[in-house]
Amino acid sequence: MANTPTTNTPFYSFCMAMTVILILSISHNAIAQQSTTYLDDASHQFWHDDSTLSAITIRFSQAQWDLLLQSSASVRNEVSATMQYEHLGITYTLDNIGVKLSGNTSFVLPINSNGNLIQANYTLDFDEFVDDQALQGIAALKLKRFKDDSTFVREPLSNRIMQNFGIFTVHSSTHVKVFLQIANQVTVYTGIYRLNESVNRKEYINKRFASDNDSGFLWQGNYKAFGPALFSRITADWDGVADRDDASFEYKGKGSKFDEAHAQLVRLATNVTQLEGTEFHDYVARHINMELFLKSMAAEAVLGHWDGFWGNANNYLFYIDEQEVLHYIPYDTDNTLGTSLLMDDSGEQPTINFGQSNNTPMLVTKILQIDEYRQQFLRHTYELVTQSGLMVEADALTYINTVHLLIDSDLNNVTNQNNQIADKPAGWANQGDYRLYDFSTGRNWYRTRKNAVERFLPPPNASAGENISVTQGETIGLNASASSSDFGDIVSYNWSTGATGVTPQVSFADVGFFVVTLTVVDSLGLSSNDTVNITVNAAPAVVNPTPTPTPSPIPTPEPSASSGSSLPLIPMGLLGLCVFIRRFSACKQC
Repeated sequence: MANTPTTNTPFYSFCMAMTVILILSISHNAIAQQSTTYLDDASHQFWHDDSTLSAITIRFSQAQWDLLLQSSASVRNEVSATMQYEHLGITYTLDNIGVKLSGNTSFVLPINSNGNLIQANYTLDFDEFVDDQALQGIAALKLKRFKDDSTFVREPLSNRIMQNFGIFTVHSSTHVKVFLQIANQVTVYTGIYRLNESVNRKEYINKRFASDNDSGFLWQGNYKAFGPALFSRITADWDGVADRDDASFEYKGKGSKFDEAHAQLVRLATNVTQLEGTEFHDYVARHINMELFLKSMAAEAVLGHWDGFWGNANNYLFYIDEQEVLHYIPYDTDNTLGTSLLMDDSGEQPTINFGQSNNTPMLVTKILQIDEYRQQFLRHTYELVTQSGLMVEADALTYINTVHLLIDSDLNNVTNQNNQIADKPAGWANQGDYRLYDFSTGRNWYRTRKNAVERFLPPPNASAGENISVTQGETIGLNASASSSDFGDIVSYNWSTGATGVTPQVSFADVGFFVVTLTVVDSLGLSSNDTVNITVNAAPAVVNPTPTPTPSPIPTPEPSASSGSSLPLIPMGLLGLCVFIRRFSACKQC
């Protein structure tokens, strides 16, 4: 029999190290950014085509209608009905689908106290009573009235922006006409609704994750009877985590796996709450899809989604996949784009601390304390207000105009609700002057939010280069090439010497120590300074050299006229000079 390695052998240590590497590799592969290509699939476009206004008719028997009317906010009766879906001139029929009323604070019965029909929210479950019943790959949908949104675009536009931003988990939201028929009464038109993709069904997960990663656990976080849905509140014995509608963390799975899902959620919540420093960083890097999470938080802040995860610990979902990686799912984004509450002004609110202090999730606070994640978050906020197809005024106006042309002739309905388009936030909003398309009055939402985003971005980084020692009058080059900006381009480089540009040439006429300041300004108007020290040394003095004297030639004596003869020439060395002098002057010293 082979020997079993003990825990203190090199082989065991090697095996453990390889196991850790494999686990980390699997985790990081699992959190890779997913694709939004499903948006172009024919089956998805069948339900969520922005260029088509389809119609849904729901037919109830009298008994089932009466049972539906016995529902309450705490008890939602699911009843049987027939649905007809008319799309591009073709009518599709599904019998015996499940219908129940939906909504949290927006829950109402579809008849008021006077017995008149009013608009209500509905969840359609195609396979509640008929196993595996579906149409074009869909087994569930949600119909939401445009409560408090007379623009008819806030949720569809917000979701469209997030999808264009690569937040692959956001559900689709388009427009549809809704008709009701009760028993043998005449079919009545109840108005324009949002047709929202349901997030509590398997096909939703299948679209967004590989087939071998669709057996994880789905949760919904809501501010309900147990209070805000904050991970820091989760403990093993807290009743706010349950498979009931009133739970703050509602288990959305089916079958008997709640205990396993509950234990997993408690484990994750405990770690993100208690771990600190490097351990926290490494844990969230392995167990949270950080790219998705940071994009989603940036979108909540930029869109002004105060009723989501960050703002109110409410209205969000998350999927924990088979590798125990959490993927955030934005939800119920109708209170956005200038409909402000819970904060003084969602348009002016700083993005880096968007949520309210009493409900700000500890998870967000700890993640944004990490430099790399804070920079990534800020970069996403900048992208959202500058890149085409996102929260950019021109692109939003094009979409809004298309929607209004599509629905304008179908607004009048039997309920007399939501039958006029108007550019204003909800009546209860604390800022009533934000505008999405009619800027003749009020404040432009896009410009206000863009200015707020840019106002809280960090300035560029100015770098004036290394200190320099130079000789008086010598020309040198200053160097700002190491300056950088994460947001916008640097548009000007100004030096306190009067020079401009990245590498200007300068010289100093005076001797001394000089501090030169560089100011860089980026395309957002943000600026920063840096200095470089210049030491100017005196030029060395020019010294005139002492000239070497040139000896004068000794004159040659003229020959004596009396002798009639000349003396021979004698070499004029020292000895010759002495002989000469002695002969002619009788010098006794030589």
